[in-house]
Amino acid sequence: MQTLLQYRQQKKYATLSHARDSLLINQLAPPAHDGMRNSDSELRPTGRGLSSAHLLDLEQQRLPPSPCGDSVCEKSGLDQGNDKITVQCDDDGMDQADPRNWSRSKRSWTTLLLFLMVFSQGWVSACDSNVTKPSSREFHVSQTSETLATALFLLGISAGSLVVGPLSEELGRSPVYLVPTFLYLCFLLGDAFSPNFAAQIIFRFLSGVSASSTLSIYGGSLADLYDDGERNRIWPLFAMSPLLSPILSPVAGGWIIGHVSWRWVYWIGLILSGTIFLLAFFFLPETFSPMIVQWRTYHLRVITGSDKYTCELEGKDSLGKRLAHNVSRPAKFFTTEPIIISLGFYLVVIYVVIFTFLNGFEFIFTDTWGLSNGDTALAFLGICLGAIICVLLMPLINMVYHRAGKSQDDKPEILLLPAMVASPFFAVSIFWLAWTNYKSISYWSAYASTVLFGYSMTAIFVSSYSYVINIYGTWSSSALGSVTMARYLVAAGMVVAARPMYQGFGVHWSLTFLGCLGVLCLPVPWLLFRYGSILRQKSRFING
Repeated sequence: MQTLLQYRQQKKYATLSHARDSLLINQLAPPAHDGMRNSDSELRPTGRGLSSAHLLDLEQQRLPPSPCGDSVCEKSGLDQGNDKITVQCDDDGMDQADPRNWSRSKRSWTTLLLFLMVFSQGWVSACDSNVTKPSSREFHVSQTSETLATALFLLGISAGSLVVGPLSEELGRSPVYLVPTFLYLCFLLGDAFSPNFAAQIIFRFLSGVSASSTLSIYGGSLADLYDDGERNRIWPLFAMSPLLSPILSPVAGGWIIGHVSWRWVYWIGLILSGTIFLLAFFFLPETFSPMIVQWRTYHLRVITGSDKYTCELEGKDSLGKRLAHNVSRPAKFFTTEPIIISLGFYLVVIYVVIFTFLNGFEFIFTDTWGLSNGDTALAFLGICLGAIICVLLMPLINMVYHRAGKSQDDKPEILLLPAMVASPFFAVSIFWLAWTNYKSISYWSAYASTVLFGYSMTAIFVSSYSYVINIYGTWSSSALGSVTMARYLVAAGMVVAARPMYQGFGVHWSLTFLGCLGVLCLPVPWLLFRYGSILRQKSRFING
């Protein structure tokens, strides 16, 4: 609904602009009795993006022919031999076709809606991870088989993330959020009513594919709404949504199976996601500026009856070509970009640990100390507490560094500082959890280790994403898309492998293996801080 209002606003804007330009044209026309031309000063454009192009086109027609390098031709967006006018956003800082010009309250409300959408769909991604015992008993399958319900949802996200980026740039952000989310709600309803195991995992995969749009393009929406400085301040808070939602949902699942049917994990997810979908349907605006400008261009064509108006979005390749090119791009990033390879591997390891905990906490807490499902789920709250501590400490780390006189404002590697501080604690927290897992040691020690883990994994995730977005600029969506695809693909496999791993190797050695992966990744942010500028100079995708 909000998008429809924007569409009508652009029609009104185009109508008013055309009327204003027509009035100016009449005022600029020479008197019929003397044929005298107005001075050049009277022919200057109004300074507004759309009207400037229109008036400069008229000026081009009225002035004597000029060579190809004429400044009027360049400013009007006209190509020699091609009578086209490129419609753009006004550069006066007030044009509502650019979401960065919206009021602070409107941008904050839009950001909140996106936060809630990401949280609700991230919640559903792991909501059934803690109810494998009753669901496997009802469907007469093993608990390992039942973990496919979570794994296939993650696999669906990985598959869908390949195409939703170019779709959002071709169709706009809003429809790519709302249409797949409606399908996601339908498939989630199928999960709640699934009569057998086959129906459950099919609906879970389709739910994941549909949720991939919301869980993949929110970074693009934030880039639409905020400049670099504002986004760096907002991102640590926004990152809590994709990080904490799959961690909090098992907490609810642990309490649900002790009181009501396990299917309520889907019903709660459906109620939460459905409520937020209704809010988004009525109030989520379009944030992709080129799409809004395209609406304005279309209205100008209708009003004037001329097809000479065009815009940036219409000059791009077709959707089919864009999709074909985008599908191959993640492989290019993971094979040619050392920065993406290293940080991508680190983020994959983080997600591997998170999603092995979904099944592993049963072995770590329930089997060792005999805690209930609800008490075991409290360990996830420890991770959330650590994440909150991280968000509070990140500004402090940067402030201490700047006060020490080591500020390098022109060096984007400064964004990796929180990850550099946190990387040793990531491995330490896993080893701590591994080798204090004895009945003779209080389970509060294990709870404390999850707080340290939550702090470290949040710092690494937030810093890595901020760094990639900053250095890759227009390519950041593809760069993060490749990382998203990889981390959900590997996490899907580890969800299934976690239970056999803990059963076969035991808690101590399973966690030791994960801790060793953390040690292997520990130097990554430090090496990038030292050699990142060299790698950026050699990158095919980074300007400068």
